[in-house]
This record gives sequence, structure tokens and C-alpha cells, in this order.
Amino acid sequence: MPDITDTKENTAPTTPAVNEETGLPAAILEDGNILTTFVPGYGGIKDMANPTEAELNADANLNVSAYLTSTGWKLTHTQESIKDDREASAEVGEIPGAEKFDGGSLQVINNVNSEGYANAAIETLVKGTKGYLVRRRGAGQAAYKAGQKVSVFKTTIGIATPVAHADNARMMSTISFSVAPGSKDETATVAA
Repeated sequence: MPDITDTKENTAPTTPAVNEETGLPAAILEDGNILTTFVPGYGGIKDMANPTEAELNADANLNVSAYLTSTGWKLTHTQESIKDDREASAEVGEIPGAEKFDGGSLQVINNVNSEGYANAAIETLVKGTKGYLVRRRGAGQAAYKAGQKVSVFKTTIGIATPVAHADNARMMSTISFSVAPGSKDETATVAA
């Protein structure tokens, strides 16, 4: 096979950054590189597929990442499979079925009864509160920008329960939440 990497006629797509030691595409560390934001109220985002920079960067929004523990985000997004058997065939296949979001919870710092310490996650994310949890991987804690891929989950907040005490541990609580159908799991694009 001829080497075409040095020709000016090479029109192949741009190759992602490469790890010089392995020759494999570079991997981006996720730690500190995720932004989770709560946008209050169902009117806070007009189009879940294309939330705007203004909607996502509004002053009324809560930066949940500041309170969320590094492994504190839990949400399962699955799709059922439906057996597709036919009288005319000896084979049984499957077709995609309903999508399901379940098991939503946030493990957050809870500075309860601690004067002078911020506790906005617990004070904002109270049972029955409605809004959107928006997550972006990559770009750290910088403001949302047009063109970025994000997840947009239409949520209702559930109960908050204290995390059991442990030696040398922070005070934390787990907040449950439910996700409505039509939510976008890293398939929404931020609009200008």
C-alpha cells in the first residue's frame, strides 16, 4: 500500500490528536472536565435539542458540579429489545423498543447547619422542583458555547437523604431525580 500521508492531495478527515507513545488517538481525562448545570423551571429551555448559550449560562442556573462528588452522577439510559418472530421464518430477530431513563441520583456536598458555608445544591434541588439537568463533557467549567454537544434531561427532583456517616468523610446527601421522555443524552447541540 503506498504511503499517501505526505501528498498534498490527501483529503482524508483530520486525524484526532495522537498519543506519540502509542500511536493511538489521545484520550481526554474526564476528571474536572464535566459541567453539570441545573436550569430551573420547564420554561428555562425552549428546545431540548438546541438549548441556547443564554439559557445555559443564565445567572439563575445552579452549577451542580461545584457540589457533585466525582462519582456522584447516576442515571441509566437503556433501550428495550422486542422479539420479532414470524410464522414464515425459523429465525427470531429483535427490533429496538422503548428507551428508558431510570436510577437518577446526585450525591452532593451538604453543608447543613454549617454557618458561612454554601449549600445551594440542597437549597435549590428540593423535592418537587422541576427543571433541566444539563451535562457537558469536555471544556471543563467554562461557559457553554454554540456547537457544543450536551445532554439535556427534563427532570423532577425527588427526595434528599443523608449519606451514612464514615470516618474522615464530608457531609453529603443523595438527591433522587426522575427524567422525562424526550430527554437528550449527549445528542443536543448548543445554539447561539
